Amino acid sequence: MNKLKIISLIKICAFTVFLGRAYQLYFFGAPFRAILWDESLLTPIVEGIFNYPWYEYATSPKVNAWIEGFTKACSLIFFAAAFICLFWDRIKLKKVKSFIVGLALLLLLFIGICMVKDKNYEYLLFFELFIQFAAPIMLLFNVKLDITKDKKIVNGLKLAIACTFIAHGLFAMGLIYLPGHFVDMTIIILGVTEPQATTLLYVVGVLDIITSVLLFVPKLSKYALMYMIFWGFTTAFARLVAGFSSNFIFMSLHNSVFLVIYRLSHGILPFIVLVMEEKFKMKIIKIPTNEN
Repeated sequence: MNKLKIISLIKICAFTVFLGRAYQLYFFGAPFRAILWDESLLTPIVEGIFNYPWYEYATSPKVNAWIEGFTKACSLIFFAAAFICLFWDRIKLKKVKSFIVGLALLLLLFIGICMVKDKNYEYLLFFELFIQFAAPIMLLFNVKLDITKDKKIVNGLKLAIACTFIAHGLFAMGLIYLPGHFVDMTIIILGVTEPQATTLLYVVGVLDIITSVLLFVPKLSKYALMYMIFWGFTTAFARLVAGFSSNFIFMSLHNSVFLVIYRLSHGILPFIVLVMEEKFKMKIIKIPTNEN
């Protein structure tokens, strides 16, 4: 696979991240209120700078409507960024496309911060987003580099993948806490009991952490990436399977499809790294020549 095809995969990966987030924000909103309605954080600004009583701010229909409008605007920015990433090379307005994709990345960063705040400062939620940050950053800064030769890029992407899988693994093991939807999905899809689901998730969590370490072992990284490709796509489509209802097909798809779309990156990025690593290995293999 040549450089252009690898870059095409990076474009697709970034496209899925932003498209899924655009769908999420437009129809289901975002946890912006975790910060925008934080009294201890915003009271100095609301009352000190704008001279507006906190109670009126927190209960104001206008403020609520502004947050709703801001969320919809963010969804449109994500939507625009998705298609800019997909057609990156065809769009000649370099500053415009870089600004929109950069803004979308900042919004994704802000969503991550709001998620952490909304879940009582559970920082692992932020590390789970690292794969989703990686592909847009690649387009924004590294698209002109020879990615088949630069080992630093490969290692950087591996680090992003490891952060996501380690965070996911720690959750699955229940070392911080075991998310209820992890257990629910396992029970619904596999038809196991709750204790069996908890045990299975613990095993999967251990595998996530082991493979994250093996990513950086040259002779074993290939197998770690193959596991991550499989598990990344499996966990993405698990959202669709667990939430599907034959009685409410459209509604169940509507409620789950965005979760699948932006999590496709959890399988696509490890595949990109696997291809890049194999390409890198081929570059350093010397073909022997016949000498008389």
